[in-house]
Amino acid sequence: MSDYFEILDEDLLGRIGRLKTRSGVVETPALAPVVNPAINVIPPSEIVELGYRLLMTNAYLIKRRYGDVAVDLGVHKLLGVESPVMTDSGAYQLMVYGEVDVKPLEIVEYQVRLGSDIGVILDIPTRYGLSRETVVKEVEETLRRAREALMVERNGMLLVGPVQGGVYLDVVARAAQELSKMDFDIYAVGGPTQLMENYEYTELVRLVMTAKMNLPPGKPLHLFGAGNPMMMALSVAMGADLFDSASYAIYARDQRYMTPHGVYRLNEMKDLPCTCPVCVKLTVEELREMPYQERVYKLALHNLYVLRAELRRIRNAIAEGSLWELVEIRARSHPSLLRALREYEKYTAYIEKFHKVTRGVISGLFFYNATSRGRPEVFRHLSRLRDRYKPPRRDVLLLVTETSVKPFSRFGWISELASRLNTDFELRSRVHVVVVSKEYGIIPLELDSLFPLSQYESALDCRDPTVLLTVASDVEWYVRRFVASYKLVIVVYEEGYEMLVREIMRRLRRMGVRAYTKRFSTISDVLDFVKSIIGIYT
Repeated sequence: MSDYFEILDEDLLGRIGRLKTRSGVVETPALAPVVNPAINVIPPSEIVELGYRLLMTNAYLIKRRYGDVAVDLGVHKLLGVESPVMTDSGAYQLMVYGEVDVKPLEIVEYQVRLGSDIGVILDIPTRYGLSRETVVKEVEETLRRAREALMVERNGMLLVGPVQGGVYLDVVARAAQELSKMDFDIYAVGGPTQLMENYEYTELVRLVMTAKMNLPPGKPLHLFGAGNPMMMALSVAMGADLFDSASYAIYARDQRYMTPHGVYRLNEMKDLPCTCPVCVKLTVEELREMPYQERVYKLALHNLYVLRAELRRIRNAIAEGSLWELVEIRARSHPSLLRALREYEKYTAYIEKFHKVTRGVISGLFFYNATSRGRPEVFRHLSRLRDRYKPPRRDVLLLVTETSVKPFSRFGWISELASRLNTDFELRSRVHVVVVSKEYGIIPLELDSLFPLSQYESALDCRDPTVLLTVASDVEWYVRRFVASYKLVIVVYEEGYEMLVREIMRRLRRMGVRAYTKRFSTISDVLDFVKSIIGIYT
């Protein structure tokens, strides 16, 4: 952690933080609405009044239009604000037009002279469709420019070092590693705009996560161009602390209306599904019938309210430890987001290192479907079983399918069964009870009171082939790993678990394990069955 960036809370890779600039503190995660001082859909001062503490503008465009006049005024007076301002270097124009009329060092120095609180080097954004050879050359040039930019006297301006490389992940990794050696104040993932415009969120996850894993974890991370509210929660979950976007204005000019779960065309809407100050005073017909400029203003204002609300939702989710739930809900907004979440799950081993063990507000975890099994708590539990757990040596591994009441050791028939086993002189030292869980795979009964093994609500169904095969695989792994601790396995199950039990038995018998099944009816019936099976082998 740096002296200008304070991390206050964490969930997944998302952080609540405080970024200190010379013009004030920015609470993160934060969106910097992009403003053009020459063409304002909404005045910058009004955007600040809405609660946006950080604005972004383009130093290259300012230099071309105003030159030293802007330097004399300073960027804050030019925009009419006193809050922190971030300036871009013209890299976006470089990506779109292929060239810019400014030297890399010149634009960094110009940002310092403007009085920018946060400046960006003139990197070369990776355009998609380029050959690997071209991308490597451009990344090397970006790294050269980065080293050069750090030699500039910045007078308190924070400097951003963007990671480039696009879909060539090894190039992205190397770029991030090299930038990490240069001690930038803020790092950024560069060139994602084309991916987001085309809803290539799976590629975006690969890009951002590759950069994140190779950058200093204590430094803030900026994601350029991330302005669609439905993907902001996932972006924060990947570790993005800052965003910038002109989407609020671009969508408004195109007559598009933001919601947390997607963007709609105004002429196709039947009503305004929002309670922001704009929407509560208008009908959709009244909004459509406004003069164009007034309509654009109202739409842009609405879009900013939606983005602000989503950022507040994300901060609350981090504070209460429910960011995964929010990401999973948003992933249902678009198939490409759901595919991206599944890609994100592949990085769980890394995410788990930073994910807090206990939630800010102690509450249950939600498991909606098989995708929920990808959350870090499940990975952490199974990893700790593998690395830290040693089961007691017993003749019988008694696998029991989970019940709806938890903790299993305190309530329901599993609790009663365990209690009867402990008071049975013949069985108490010969049977080890382990719960088969759709959510966590395997839960030794003596561990089930540990958070969050009993603190969850679930809609998982063993008839879902993915759930069935995943749980059966967990059971197979546990038995294989600890086979020396037991002589035989008995599976006790309730109605609804038949398909899962058949798959478990198929796997155990393939391993050569002595395994038996018993459908639950009464505690006494189960105890008699266990004794009869033990009697066969003693």
